[in-house]
Amino acid sequence: MSVTLKDLAKASGVSIGTVSRALNDKNEVSAKTSERIRQLAQELGYIPNRAGRALSSQKNINFIGICIPSINSPFFDDIKKGIDQALREFKDLGIDVVIKEQEGWDPKQQIEAIDQLISSGCKAFVLCSVDSPLIRNKIDELEAQGMAVILLNNDLPGTKRLCFVGPDYVKSGKVAATMVDKCCHNQKMKILIVVGYKEHLGHKNRVDGFISELQARNCDYQIVDIIEGKDQDIITQQVTMKSFLAHPEINIVYMATGSGVSGLGAAIIADAEHKRFVIACDEIYTTKELVKNDIVDFVICQSTQTQGYQVIKKFHDYFNKIGDDPQDYIVDTVIKVKTHFE
Repeated sequence: MSVTLKDLAKASGVSIGTVSRALNDKNEVSAKTSERIRQLAQELGYIPNRAGRALSSQKNINFIGICIPSINSPFFDDIKKGIDQALREFKDLGIDVVIKEQEGWDPKQQIEAIDQLISSGCKAFVLCSVDSPLIRNKIDELEAQGMAVILLNNDLPGTKRLCFVGPDYVKSGKVAATMVDKCCHNQKMKILIVVGYKEHLGHKNRVDGFISELQARNCDYQIVDIIEGKDQDIITQQVTMKSFLAHPEINIVYMATGSGVSGLGAAIIADAEHKRFVIACDEIYTTKELVKNDIVDFVICQSTQTQGYQVIKKFHDYFNKIGDDPQDYIVDTVIKVKTHFE
């Protein structure tokens, strides 16, 4: 039986893409790793079928349409880095992507983008969306047409998606509540919660996890307000300042979204006479700076670059029938404080 790229990848302990690049003298792979892979290929008797691979890559490229609300949202910068990393690894194995970036979460705009991606020849999709009947119906419609969908960062349970890649939002909320309890245990907690959109299932799950953990710990707390910043800095600053003015007793702020954090920081700085314990989500540049300057006490992170990489890898394995049916990939929930960023 002939030795395959998959056999070489298993023997060398690297990915199929790394093996392919090493055998094709791609400079993305270190000289040491390339030499080890070529030596294994010789020892195992691997015979490359370059003509067949070239013909296959021309005729059987799987175009993946990616639709993400990334315009003016720095949260998605690392997700796009992960997509680029995976594309470098899998592009020579019949994978390519077409990305449609949007501003905001309008379901009708996203469906228009999906239809444009179909017209561009995409047969599979990566979607990051809010929980909307329009989007749910579109996912099921795509599946009925034989077009697989992987949901990125925000799951829509009950749809006919192939799998989900992203965080455990409920766990993230519970971790935030645990840290609040540990740090503010001996005081009456007057809590302001800031979300991007109340219809964003991830934000909702974070809030649910946060409140359920406070209850489980018998904390002495009151949710003073839950406000929407629309994932925009200006709106987040305005609605946060309005809550601060109406409720000066607020002593804890939980921001259950990553976008709009600059607005939150501006509101906290403007009302600096009131000391508040602040929890933020997602490791973007602004959040790190706010933590470094003691404006935010800690941030709960969700490995965004890994998510971008994994959605492409999942589709590569799916198209090439590697392993079982794709399973959900849940990234780690990580707490980071000031010393992480110094």
